[in-house]
Amino acid sequence: MVKDFKFSRLVTPVMAPLNSWRKLPNLAKYTLYTRLSLQSIPVVLLLVYFLAVIANAQSLDLSFLWLFISGLVLLVFTVLVYEFHPSLNSRPRRNVQPFFVAGLALNLVVFVASVIVQLPVLEGFTTESIRAFALVYTVTCAFLLSIAYVPWLNYRWAWIIAISGVLWWINTTTNYLTAIGVIMPAAMAGTVRLSIWTVDVMKEAERSRELEASLRVTEERLRFAQELHDTLGQHLAAMSVKSELALALAKRGDDRLENELRELQKLTRTSMSEMREVVSGYRTINLATEVEGAKSLLADAHINLSVIGTTSQVSPDHRELCAWLVREATTNILRHSDATDVTLTLSSKEVRIDNNGVTKEITKLSGLSALRSRAESAGMTLFVSREGDIFSVRMLLDYTDDTVATERPTS
Repeated sequence: MVKDFKFSRLVTPVMAPLNSWRKLPNLAKYTLYTRLSLQSIPVVLLLVYFLAVIANAQSLDLSFLWLFISGLVLLVFTVLVYEFHPSLNSRPRRNVQPFFVAGLALNLVVFVASVIVQLPVLEGFTTESIRAFALVYTVTCAFLLSIAYVPWLNYRWAWIIAISGVLWWINTTTNYLTAIGVIMPAAMAGTVRLSIWTVDVMKEAERSRELEASLRVTEERLRFAQELHDTLGQHLAAMSVKSELALALAKRGDDRLENELRELQKLTRTSMSEMREVVSGYRTINLATEVEGAKSLLADAHINLSVIGTTSQVSPDHRELCAWLVREATTNILRHSDATDVTLTLSSKEVRIDNNGVTKEITKLSGLSALRSRAESAGMTLFVSREGDIFSVRMLLDYTDDTVATERPTS
């Protein structure tokens, strides 16, 4: 028991970072990996550089300690720039501007001062050791500028050319640099810019994924709203017709009143049931049932419905969407027309509904517009047209460009 407790205390500090890493989203993992990789480059290279200076130095004094501490300060600013720069983070963090400006200014001051110390006109005023330390400062600042500041500056290539030019001048006057050192600024800045580009690509991919998820939610909401409209629209129109009929029968004392009230009650229960199915997402609709329902509903409104063809002629893959068309068209006839005759044509090529009694200007019919979008996604299309007082709705089941004559798509 005691051994297990001691073992868990030893393992917990090791496993905690690993568990935290596993919980991070993919984008956060990638930005963290990129950030740590870039931070490790100056740390490792400057460490190796200072170790090489120590190995080649004959003796070390306080001036070297000062050189090491100042180089460490410059390195800290570099690490902080990487840590807080928004280009290398997946979420907002502390403002990087103070660290960036302070580090850039400090590096530029040290870089320019160290170059000035190495000018030939000052050889009589400086010792060899001072010039050697100035060279170390020049190379260190050139490296840190190239890897941590220049990649985010305007006219970055002008900066790289200027820094490379200084290093080329040092290469021609001393034996401490090689051609590889001269091209270092371009290589370092290019590496950082490539890393930033890959992080931006990952961020864009993540934004696209989030946008796609948002669009799916919006699409589902629109589908739900449309199905709720399609379900309740017809039933509410039917209930309005039934209630008016019941009111008229009640005034006359007609014996059919009880039967109409029972049908009204049945219609109310059906509406509640279908609304629950919409909410649950398990609602289905049947073309034959909708055709019979349209007959009954239109007959109650004293509208004659003639059916040409049978529902079996319509492909099973298309019947559900055609059933929605019959329901929506019936609702629109009751709401927006003074129809007396309606013709429903069913075939393997199209489902068409024509009605008379259209006396008003046809405005945008949102139900048909939404239905047209659903039809197009299923490889069909929907057209509406009007000639005089005749209004037609056509669902083309086998749609090609040659099918269209003078029809006007729903807006």
